[in-house]
Amino acid sequence: MEDKIAKKLHKHLASLGLDCKLLPDGTMDFEYDYPRSSLDGPTPGIASRGVMKVNDSINYIDILKRKTVTKSEFAPGGTCGMGIAEGTMWKMRFFISFPSEIKIGPLNIGTLTKILKGRLNSKVEDFIWDGYGKLTTLPPGLIPDDIIGILNSDEKLHDLLMKSLLKERIITVSVYSPKAKVSYEYLKIVKDDSYWYKYKPKKESYAKILITSEWKSQKDLFIDQETLMMYQRIAANIKSTVEKLRSHLN
Repeated sequence: MEDKIAKKLHKHLASLGLDCKLLPDGTMDFEYDYPRSSLDGPTPGIASRGVMKVNDSINYIDILKRKTVTKSEFAPGGTCGMGIAEGTMWKMRFFISFPSEIKIGPLNIGTLTKILKGRLNSKVEDFIWDGYGKLTTLPPGLIPDDIIGILNSDEKLHDLLMKSLLKERIITVSVYSPKAKVSYEYLKIVKDDSYWYKYKPKKESYAKILITSEWKSQKDLFIDQETLMMYQRIAANIKSTVEKLRSHLN
């Protein structure tokens, strides 16, 4: 079922004009942050359910599934036994990659959103970027490395955020490094009472910036055109800034 969702999401994003393709499971280094898993059984967890390579300012999209398990003292409708309720949520992680010699830090920002609630419809009244927005540890003002200021100066991005934050809620942008080291793994393959091994490589993504939102329902995982444009513009602003400051980030 999860594989079908990854394929449907890929088809959906491609229909919005995103140049992307699904990659083989478990090959990218950042997939090992949350290893591929069916999440069967009464245990909560997070698993990567598919990765796309993107030819844009965004370089990779990782699809995550989270399972929650809530236990109650009594089973629903009864007076004995223990009830277990399971829930699933989804999110996409958008990665920006740079050459290995680029060193970025300690960027870590997120949106704070004020929502005006209406009787029938709610809307975003205002938002701000909050956190540490610098790409370097140099003193403020020495070089133009303040990502918050750069994102705020993009009027088109501001308009897209005002429309998208109602569903995305909190968008975070932070420095990223994969938890897993690039290596080769042995896979044991069993068939007809015999087995053999083959290599399964983990490819280095050089992913260094992570953009993501809050967990959401499966339906809301299928973002609209304006939300996709919003993520693309955030990535484009960051990528162009890093290119301009390349000599300071080696």
